[in-house]
Amino acid sequence: MLQAKTEYGNIMTLASYTREEISFLQKHTQFFCPACQEPVIVKAGSKMIPHFAHKSKSSCPVREGGEGPYHEKGKLLLYQWLKYQRLDVELEVYLPSINQRPDLLINLKHKKVAIEYQCARIPPADIIKRNEGYQREGIIPIWILGANQFDRRKSNEIGIDQFRLHFIHQFSVNFPLTLYFFCPDTLRLTSFQDLHFPVMQRAMGEITIRKLDEMVFTDLFTVSFAARENLFKRWKQKKRSFRTRPSRRMFGQELAWNHWLYANSAHRETLPSIIYLPVSAQFRMLTQPWDWQSRLCLEIIHPVAAGGTFSLQRCMHMLHRHIRSASLPLIQSEPNPVYQYLQLLIELKVINESAPDHFTKLKPIIFYDHIESALKGDALLMDQFLPP
Repeated sequence: MLQAKTEYGNIMTLASYTREEISFLQKHTQFFCPACQEPVIVKAGSKMIPHFAHKSKSSCPVREGGEGPYHEKGKLLLYQWLKYQRLDVELEVYLPSINQRPDLLINLKHKKVAIEYQCARIPPADIIKRNEGYQREGIIPIWILGANQFDRRKSNEIGIDQFRLHFIHQFSVNFPLTLYFFCPDTLRLTSFQDLHFPVMQRAMGEITIRKLDEMVFTDLFTVSFAARENLFKRWKQKKRSFRTRPSRRMFGQELAWNHWLYANSAHRETLPSIIYLPVSAQFRMLTQPWDWQSRLCLEIIHPVAAGGTFSLQRCMHMLHRHIRSASLPLIQSEPNPVYQYLQLLIELKVINESAPDHFTKLKPIIFYDHIESALKGDALLMDQFLPP
């Protein structure tokens, strides 16, 4: 931690002192944790940001674990960045009502914002618990991940495992899904917005990288949506890869899905083109997009004759094991991925919504005889989402 209090109750930030001053303080001053009141020790090596640390047997309830110099440097830089903007920001303030100590606490006119700079991996349960604490106090939490957690796969794709998934923000219904990353070495802050998951644990989105000294706090809330045309062009390539992917040894969900296909006399290479379409709420699903979409099509929509009807409730009941039971802690809405998918089928004139949450099938679903015709069908279908 960057701050501690002296035996006289004064809060001190070591990083604001010279090495000589720190050496003097280390010899002549006792320091204590503001949260637990335990004695803390000074850490001021030549290759680290001067900071305090608990002793090894500390029982402090808000003791940081697993964070190091990279985290301390980033936290201090973010604090100085906010201070320079004349914002009322506190460093490592202890909140006894929830037994938490955010890295930074910003006091605005009518609200408080807690900024957590997270560089080490922690259990999702800890993330949820800390967010619940902030929300009970009416504090808006913003989590900025260290750039060491930025797992870039392609120019517009990053890896998102269960850990990173819990840091996706959505401040309002109309705000894009957003992740933040900060590198204290390059002073670059990255926002990754408008996420769409072509596969589990990987998302496409809009990546914006800016220098910290060229930003202000409110720039964190600038939105960037992918142009719809670009989204469907990218997804068109994903569909082709899905069709032509070589066979490989399968495990878990993928093996179960292939067994299900076999039981339904279906094969990945010849599935209807309406299977595997992009929905922004895929993050709420526990299975791959082609998995649950194929089950919905083959078990509910395909058996219905043209002119027949089915309900959203029936779809949700059939897919309830595929949907995440709890919402993610930083997302303020609960969009329905199944309903989003049905809206795409309406756009393709496969179905229409004849009454709220009730749908009428307009035409048969086309299966293919071989992969060549399936690839042509995929291209034609995806082109329907693109401007003429």
